[in-house]
Amino acid sequence: MKIGAHDLDLNRGVLARDGRPVHLRAKTFALLAHLVRNAGRVIGKDELLGAIWPGLTVTEDSLTQAISDLRRVLGAEVLRTVPRRGYLLDVLVEEQVREGPPLIVVLPFLTLSDRAEDRLLADAIVEEIGQCLGRYGVVRLVARHSAFQCRPEDIAPLEAARKLGADWFVEGPARRVPSGLQLSPALCETGTGRQIWSESFLVAEDGPAGVMTVLPHRIVTRLGLDEQKRMALTPASPSSDQGAWRHFVAGVAALRRYGPGVNEEARSHFEVTVLRDPGFALGHAYLGLAQMIIGGFDSAPAAVLCEGLALALRAVELAPEEARCHAILALARLWRREFEAAEFSARKATETNPSDPDPQAMLGYVLALRGKPLEGIALIEAAMRGNPLHPDWYHGDLAIAHHIAGNHATAIACLQRLPVLNAWKHTRMAACHATLGDVAGTVRHLDLAEKQSPGWDAQAMVDGWSELEHEADRSYLKREVALALDLREQLRSGHASGTG
Repeated sequence: MKIGAHDLDLNRGVLARDGRPVHLRAKTFALLAHLVRNAGRVIGKDELLGAIWPGLTVTEDSLTQAISDLRRVLGAEVLRTVPRRGYLLDVLVEEQVREGPPLIVVLPFLTLSDRAEDRLLADAIVEEIGQCLGRYGVVRLVARHSAFQCRPEDIAPLEAARKLGADWFVEGPARRVPSGLQLSPALCETGTGRQIWSESFLVAEDGPAGVMTVLPHRIVTRLGLDEQKRMALTPASPSSDQGAWRHFVAGVAALRRYGPGVNEEARSHFEVTVLRDPGFALGHAYLGLAQMIIGGFDSAPAAVLCEGLALALRAVELAPEEARCHAILALARLWRREFEAAEFSARKATETNPSDPDPQAMLGYVLALRGKPLEGIALIEAAMRGNPLHPDWYHGDLAIAHHIAGNHATAIACLQRLPVLNAWKHTRMAACHATLGDVAGTVRHLDLAEKQSPGWDAQAMVDGWSELEHEADRSYLKREVALALDLREQLRSGHASGTG
C-alpha cells in the first residue's frame, strides 16, 4: 500500500521509499501498522499503548519516542497530534493488490468441556494445524504465541483476526461428546466477517493424527490453493497412540510454565511419550530439551548435553521435515559450543517452516553469538514483526545482540521489557550502564544481582558463559563488567559520581 511517498508491505514488515527499505524498530513498525489500519481516525494514547505493548507496563515516553521516530520518516504533517484526544494518520492510504500467500490465523478453539485435559488437547491440535500449514508456503501463518494471546473467552475471533492483521481466520468450538472430542472449525474472511466453510471432526481414541491431516487440506482447498500440496500437508511428526500424544501435550504445557518442578514434570511426560511411541520424533526432541534445561542449559554437564544431542539427532532422523526438531538440535549444538553446526540446524529449522518466527529469532541469536550481531538483530526484529505478541525471550536475545553490536542504550531498553531479571541479566545491565557512564545504574544492578544470588561473582559469570564463539566478544564483556565493578568500588570509596 502507498502512504504518501512511501510503500508499505505489512505482510513482509517492510517500509520503503524509492525502492530503498527504511529501517524502523519493531515497536515503531507495529505503531505504523496500527495507525495505517485506522487511517483517518483519531486514536487515543491508551489504545495505542495497549495495542503496541500488550500486557506490559510502559510509560508514555515509549509511545512519544515511537511517534517521534515515525514523524522523522513520514513527516510531521502526516502524523498529527489532536490535542487531548490522541494521534491521527492524516494521509490517504492507497491499497494495493496483496502479493504472495494469504495470511491466516488459526485461533484457539472455545473448549466446551468439563475436562481440563480437553483444552490442552484442543490447543495442541490448533498448534499442529498451524505447523502443517506453515511448512509448505501455501499460506502464511500468524505465529502460535500471538494467536494464543487472543483466546475466544477474552476477545471475539473477528476482532482478534483484525488485531493481528490476518486476511483469514479459523475459529470454532471444541465439545466433549460420548465418542471423543468434537471440533467444529470455521474458515472466515477477516475483511467482511463472512464464513466460507465449516465442518465437524471427531478426535477419538485413535488420536488426532487423522484430523491434523484432513483439516489443513480443507482450509487450503476452500481458499482455492494448490491441491497438489495435499500430501505435503500431513503432520511431520505424527503419533497414532492417543496416550503418547496426551503425555506429549501435557509435557509441552508443563515446559511452558514457570515454577518449581515443572521441568521435571515435563521430562516425566516425555519419557512416557517415547516409551509408548518410540517413533514419535517430537517426543524424543522435547525429552532432550527437558534434560538439557534441567541440567542447566549451556552449563549442563557434558554427559547431559551429549544425551540431549543424541535425542535431538534421533528426532531429526525420524522427522526430517519437522522444524521443531531442527530447532532443538540447534540449541543442543549451541550449548555444546558447536557454533557452525548450530547455525546450520537453525537455518534448517527456518527453511523447513518459514511461517514460524521462533526459529528465525533463534537463528538471529546464533548469528549474534557468532560475531554477526547486525544480521542477528535484523532477523530477531523480523521475527518480532511476524509474531507481534511474541514471548519475552525475544527481548532477551535481542538485548544480547545489541550489546554485542555495542548498542548499549538499546540493550538496556530491551532488558527493561523483560518481566524478571536474573543475576546474569542484572550484571549485563550493569555493564551497559557502566559503559554509558551511569554510575548509579551500574551500582543498582550489581547490588540486585548479588541480592538475588548471594556470593555472585560477576567476572566468573563472564568466564563461564559458553555461548560466545570468539574470544574478542568475550573480552568486551569482561572489560565492561570490570569497569562496572571498579565504578562501584570507587563510589563506595567516595571517588565516583554518576547519573541516576
